[in-house]
Amino acid sequence: LAKIKAYADDITSALGVPSDTDYAAIGVTGIGGSGQPDVAALNTVLADGDIQSGQVPTAAAVQTLINAYTAITAAADGTADVDTNPTQAQYSAIGVNGVDSAVKESLLGSVIDAKAFGDVDTVGEVQDLANAVAAVMSGAAGNTAPTKAQLELLGINGVTADNLAAVQAALAASADNGSGVDTKTKLQDLVNAVVNSTDGT
Repeated sequence: LAKIKAYADDITSALGVPSDTDYAAIGVTGIGGSGQPDVAALNTVLADGDIQSGQVPTAAAVQTLINAYTAITAAADGTADVDTNPTQAQYSAIGVNGVDSAVKESLLGSVIDAKAFGDVDTVGEVQDLANAVAAVMSGAAGNTAPTKAQLELLGINGVTADNLAAVQAALAASADNGSGVDTKTKLQDLVNAVVNSTDGT
């Protein structure tokens, strides 16, 4: 446990990088199996600036962290099959910021549902997705809109440099509370409508 806590505080700790043996030694489970985060993924949580030794003071706290990440990796099975969405608390538990509303939780969950494990096996990757979701909700409220790259990161197809402004305008015209784009399907439908309109079909 000392090694895990030290790494959370400082990734250059003299105790080194936690290994599967270190996690096993404190009795935690749920690492490396199907739909479960591996040691490398968990270590990105410890390396995140939001996670310090105070968040992992006990083996039980480490297990809570593992369980939270498992909710994300289990959903990312490469198939959009309506897996249970991870919760706002679970994202926060692994150091992902900005998932602070039901609509963000819903959209991010539906996006992750279609992702593969390799798309969410670092906290940085999950944070990038969360940032893109936040940009969508900002755009829906008439504020800063998502970029083409952010929409593509969410798995949205059909956005081009030529139609991006129209997509952003349609997003701004949707419900300010984000309810019109709180799933990947709804967001894709909005883009499809723009594409069909600009294509003259």
